[in-house]
Amino acid sequence: MNTRHTVDFAPVRMARGRGKFSNINTALSKVNLPDYDWVVVTDDDVNLPPRFLDMFIPLCEIMDLKISQPAHRYHSYTSFTFNYRKWNSIGRVTRYVEDGPVTAFHRDAMAYLFPFPELRWAWATDIAFCDEARRNHHNVGIVDYTAIEHLKPAGHDYSVREATAEARAFLSRRSLQPDRQDLFRDTEILRHIGNGCLTYDVMM
Repeated sequence: MNTRHTVDFAPVRMARGRGKFSNINTALSKVNLPDYDWVVVTDDDVNLPPRFLDMFIPLCEIMDLKISQPAHRYHSYTSFTFNYRKWNSIGRVTRYVEDGPVTAFHRDAMAYLFPFPELRWAWATDIAFCDEARRNHHNVGIVDYTAIEHLKPAGHDYSVREATAEARAFLSRRSLQPDRQDLFRDTEILRHIGNGCLTYDVMM
C-alpha cells in the first residue's frame, strides 16, 4: 500500500463457523492496540481509491471522528442508500456508520469497543458501536471524498433470515431500539477546507 502512514497488517483467514468480528478479535489480541492511532477493518471484496489512507485518515481527524467509514460509490453494493456518496460534501458527521466493508476505529473508540461482539453474522454490531460512541460523546461519520466500491452485496453467501434473527436478539439484549429516521441522518456536513477554516452545514 502506497501511503505516508506507518501501517501494520493483520490479515485473518475466516475460521469456519466463526463470525467476522470473532476472527478480528483473534487478530487484534496479538497486537498492542495502544500503539496504534487507528484500526481500519476492511473486507476482501472492496476497491479503494489511490492513496486512500492519505486522504481518508486526515479527513477523519479534521472532523474528529472516532468511528468512520468511506462513502460508497453509486455502483457499489451497500445495505442503505444513506451511505452512498453525497455530492457537495467532503464528509459528514452522522448518527450511523456501517460495520463494513471498510470501517475505521480511532484508539479512543477502541478503548471501549474492544473486544468486539462475537456474533456469527455481525449484523447490528454497527448500531451498538454508534450507540457506545454517542454515550461517550464521540463523533461518528462518513467521508464522502474517499468513496469506495463494494464488489458484492451483503448476504449473498449466507442466510439473511438467520442474520436478521441474530441481530434482533442482539439488539434486544442491549435494549437498543433504533429509529431509522433518527439513525440515518447527518448532523453536520463538511463543505470546504481552506486557509485554516472549515465550513460546515449544521443540522438540528
